Formats: sequence, C-alpha cells, structure tokens
Amino acid sequence: MEPDAPAGLNFTPQLGDIYTMLALCGAAFVLLVFLAWRLGKIKNSDPRQRVLLPMLAYFMALLALMGFLGSFWSVFKYPDITITERSFVVDGEDFPRPRPSEIRLENYSSSGLGNGGRVLLIQTKDRRTWAFPEDRYPINELMRELKGK
Repeated sequence: MEPDAPAGLNFTPQLGDIYTMLALCGAAFVLLVFLAWRLGKIKNSDPRQRVLLPMLAYFMALLALMGFLGSFWSVFKYPDITITERSFVVDGEDFPRPRPSEIRLENYSSSGLGNGGRVLLIQTKDRRTWAFPEDRYPINELMRELKGK
C-alpha cells in the first residue's frame, strides 16, 4: 500500500465490457485498414470495384475507430472511490463524508434498447453531484458504508 494513500474501503468500477469493446474495435480497425490497403493493390478490369471496395473498407475502419475512441473515452468516466472514517475520496480528490441527506438512490428507465437501472447520487460540499451507476459499482455496499456511520 502506498504511504500517502488513505486507508479505507476501496470501490473500483467494473469495466470489463468496455475493455472488450476497446480490443474488438481496435482489432477491427487494424484489420479493415489492412484489408483496404490490400484491396487497393488488386488489379481488376472494372475500375469501379478497384475504387469502391477499398473505400467501403476505409469507411468501416472509420466506424471501428469511432467505437474504439468512444470506448477509450468511457474508461475515464468512472473514478475509483475510497471511503474512510472521515472522508469520501473520488479519484484522489478528498471530500468530507457526505451526510445521509446528501445521498440518494434513484431508479431510471431506459427509452432505448437497454434496461433501466439504478444510480447512486452523492452530493459533496462543493455542490457537485457524483453519479455511480449500478452496472459499474456495487451501489448497495457503497450506500451501506456511507449511511452506516
């Protein structure tokens, strides 16, 4: 353990699905760029195919790159949390432990393809609200630890 790290209960986000998406989109990008390069080298009697197939592969590679960058950005959205006797530490930033009135659990419904879920909302003294979704954090344990003392 690091000497200046606060001793307490640590919560880290579960990011396995994001890392999987990063790997798949990265591999697809490399494969599609290679495929486009190879398709551009093939001699074909029809000039439309010589141009159209590499262009389609580059377009698909661009989509894979956007998926990769979106997943990469998502990795940084979910901070590590440490709860000590007197403080609530979010990604190394120390806050006083929130009062029970500053902690609430809310349900949300999805209007898209996914299911709804729950999110733990914690307001800190500087009037910032931190949101911790159920699919990334063990919010029941987190809430029990924060409200329990």
